[in-house]
Amino acid sequence: MLLPLLHTCPTCPSVLGITLYPPSLLLIAVPTIVYTLALRRLAQRGRPVPTSWVIAFYAGMLSALIALAGPLDTWNDELLTMHMAQHLVLIQVTAPLLLLGRPVQVILRALPPQRAGLVTRLLLRPIWSRRVLEFLTRPLVATGLSILALVVWHFPALYEQAVLRQSVHDLQHVSFFGTALLFWWPIIDPVPRHHRVSGLWASLMVFITAVASTVIGAILTLADEVLYEPYRYAAMPWGFTPLVDQQVAGLLMWIGGGTLYLVIILVLLARWLLREEGRRMASEPAG
Repeated sequence: MLLPLLHTCPTCPSVLGITLYPPSLLLIAVPTIVYTLALRRLAQRGRPVPTSWVIAFYAGMLSALIALAGPLDTWNDELLTMHMAQHLVLIQVTAPLLLLGRPVQVILRALPPQRAGLVTRLLLRPIWSRRVLEFLTRPLVATGLSILALVVWHFPALYEQAVLRQSVHDLQHVSFFGTALLFWWPIIDPVPRHHRVSGLWASLMVFITAVASTVIGAILTLADEVLYEPYRYAAMPWGFTPLVDQQVAGLLMWIGGGTLYLVIILVLLARWLLREEGRRMASEPAG
């Protein structure tokens, strides 16, 4: 009886594995077009942005396309593994890459100075807006919100609703992606010299989040029964059984996500150590 409900967007057509779900396509297309137009205007003015920003932004948008309109979205109602991969891409790949692309800076630079100043004043002049942003991007707050979203949405009652109802599924994605942006914000610092945390603090934030993700992944992997009822009745492709699908999804979160977090921690620590060594050498007297 649940099979007709397992497709969260049954009326959305699929072309070459791409789900044509209008909200997702708009959320990908509009920022990409605006960013591209901003780059073009800056190039015409002789003020190109760093190539690393451009690569990061388009890579982030490509990952969003794969997660929200590609095979991961097409198959996420049949396989928990695909659903898990979709969430990991949004949280660990798309969010940090988009922040590394500095879209806000690029767009503000492309605007005439008066308009850029007006936009900045409208967004940041109110004291409450600055305080809210500063509070939400504090390391402990951002980390806590990210972990809270991760934990709450993996309770069976909520996760099952996300599988069965498109509106809840959209809310799940918004909360995952929104808290991921807040989490990566103080680490990447998309507003230069705003509130970037040290490499040591950033590594600690990533480590704490990795532990929470690992625990959830381990629970899914080691469970001896299917935890999410809709996947018990889903049409499993590729010879998967519901329990094997859940175990693979758990391993993906446990080992796959954990490995990526470990790589990020090592990069952050290496950069921090190099920076500290540079400061130490600069402070030593010559000779």
